[in-house]
Amino acid sequence: MSGEAFIRLEKSGGGYADCGRIISAVFSKDLYSPYSQLRGSVMLESRIGFSDIRRVAFYVGGKRVHYGLPDLLRTRVCGGRVIMNVVSRGITLLLGQNEPEPGIWSQVSLTEIMDRYSPLSEIGFESGTKTVNYVNINERSTLWEALGVYGVKAYGHRAYIGGDSLVRVTFEDAVAALGGKVIIDYGNQLDTSLMLSKLYMKNVNGEYGYSYEDDRVQPFGIVREKYYNLDRQWLNDVTAGLKDRVDFADREYLTNYLTYVGYGGEDVGDIISAVGYGCNGGRICRLEITADNAGVRTKVSAEAV
Repeated sequence: MSGEAFIRLEKSGGGYADCGRIISAVFSKDLYSPYSQLRGSVMLESRIGFSDIRRVAFYVGGKRVHYGLPDLLRTRVCGGRVIMNVVSRGITLLLGQNEPEPGIWSQVSLTEIMDRYSPLSEIGFESGTKTVNYVNINERSTLWEALGVYGVKAYGHRAYIGGDSLVRVTFEDAVAALGGKVIIDYGNQLDTSLMLSKLYMKNVNGEYGYSYEDDRVQPFGIVREKYYNLDRQWLNDVTAGLKDRVDFADREYLTNYLTYVGYGGEDVGDIISAVGYGCNGGRICRLEITADNAGVRTKVSAEAV
């Protein structure tokens, strides 16, 4: 799996149009974001109508890596050529735009949650996950936030999207063997822009009796403190809730990356095998695929281990 890339526009009537003359396309996906994103431009034989376009897909080397909404489709005629610009976010975006019923959910697994609240049958989910005694879902929480609460309680980390539209809470630990690839570049990155130093939360008496401090931010001389009202989602384990907020703010603050020619089918959550490179042994936290006249290139990033 390496080279050919194309964008497919799926129509509400069941047909589709494939756009293979890609000028540029950039696909990106983060481990704990609820959706992937595709931005691109393609050359068309002629203008097409958009009134019945319901899905945008991106294929690389025969694998569908993105399946999303037609956020923006625009054609323009320039020098006799018809060029279409495409912006699409994955259909799992809707997990973060729908709110489930708030309250205490008792004896739930991922299956129970998704069977009841999933906005689309096209969004799949992992089966056979743990059943937890209960989760407390706040008013105005999105379904994605609720899935995150379940994931932390059941497995110690948030839910993520596997493939192009599958909600997962466990890691398959598939290996992305990149040692034999043609490496374009590699390096490391520090990003402290979102890191938090200390969090406080109110207790049942209305006092800020709970706190959690992040040691990772101290070497950078950054002070970012936040105060929260009592969050009943974490009433049974406030420390776990505060730690989750800090861990999420600190995600990908220190990463190693590698860019290579082609695409090998890897996904976020996979373990990188690339001996001699800093990302070796790390779990992919960000995946970027670029396709243009120069071919296909893939950049994988992993949090430093």
